[in-house]
Amino acid sequence: MSSLSTRSLEIGAVSPSDAIVALLREAVAAALPTAHFAHATAEAMAKLVDCSLIFIDATSNDMDAGEIAQRLRAGAARASLVFIVGTQDETLATRGARVGALQQIELSRLGPAMADTIERAVAGDGWSDEMEGARDEIRLTQRLLAAGEIALGLQHAMNNPLTAVLAEAQLLEMEPLPPETATAVRRIIESTRRVVALVRKLDAVSPRKGG
Repeated sequence: MSSLSTRSLEIGAVSPSDAIVALLREAVAAALPTAHFAHATAEAMAKLVDCSLIFIDATSNDMDAGEIAQRLRAGAARASLVFIVGTQDETLATRGARVGALQQIELSRLGPAMADTIERAVAGDGWSDEMEGARDEIRLTQRLLAAGEIALGLQHAMNNPLTAVLAEAQLLEMEPLPPETATAVRRIIESTRRVVALVRKLDAVSPRKGG
């Protein structure tokens, strides 16, 4: 089976809004890091002809999303087409169906819906190697994100009790204690510090804010 290292999946966007393009770029990168992302204005869509998935910004009054979809098809684009909307639009859905538009995604759900959208988009014919690689990578990314969420939860759950144990042991160490008890307290402090250091390493698999 070929991988995306041979040929990255091409994903495009048509939008006059730099903010929408930035959100799309971030969502695509989170769902499928190896994908190649390109964007164009309505006047320069020819550069997207090789994309397997194209997002069309339907939130802007500066362009007609239905017309853009028709022009993409007329230009021989074989991509799956997805409209980015503020809210679901039945009229746009009807127009999009005529040119095989895949679905509408509300702007507020862009991030959470991206992985599923890419999987649906690459499920057609003609991109078998890239599609299979994309599906594998999306699923791996989702598993890693889930593992990161678990790690972050563990880190938060363990930090407070560990800090409390360490603080109490350090206070106890300052008391006049029998030699055996003092040795035991030092062992508690050393062991707790080691566990604290291990818990901090969970940062390596925890999801980064804004990452």
